[in-house]
Amino acid sequence: MKKLSLLAAAVICSAVAFAQTTTPTTPSPTAAQMKDLRHDIRDTRKDKADAAKDIKKGDYKDAQADIKDLKGDRADIKGDKAALQAEGVKHPIARADKQIKVADEKDLRGDLKDVKADKAAEKADVKSGDLAAAKAEKADIKADRKDIKQDVRTARRDGIKHPVRRAH
Repeated sequence: MKKLSLLAAAVICSAVAFAQTTTPTTPSPTAAQMKDLRHDIRDTRKDKADAAKDIKKGDYKDAQADIKDLKGDRADIKGDKAALQAEGVKHPIARADKQIKVADEKDLRGDLKDVKADKAAEKADVKSGDLAAAKAEKADIKADRKDIKQDVRTARRDGIKHPVRRAH
């Protein structure tokens, strides 16, 4: 009886020890495939915009090259969509679109914060009389505004109607 109770205690302790150890988790392949799908969607939109810009300029050879790239990207999107659906992801393209919009808003929000911080730093530098630092802050503001302009273009291309208003 004593041996049986000791054996039961040992089994329970070993079960508890195994339950507490975690197996190392590797990132799921769906995350990498979703990232690939997002990149393919962005490439498609960029190629489409570049082709329209080239056609407007009258540069038809470059437009044809962009359209050829666009067809390849669309084929990649189809393949990624099929693979993700096979793994059980519902509506992968819609999910990727939402993730792209969230990332665009996050980028824009970060640039707006940078401009705000640079303006405050410039004001503090002017107040303290450090004109060289104020000039450097002004250059930073100019660079950040250029980044904002680029992020707004990207966000509009990705389907966000009022990106600056949404970022605040």
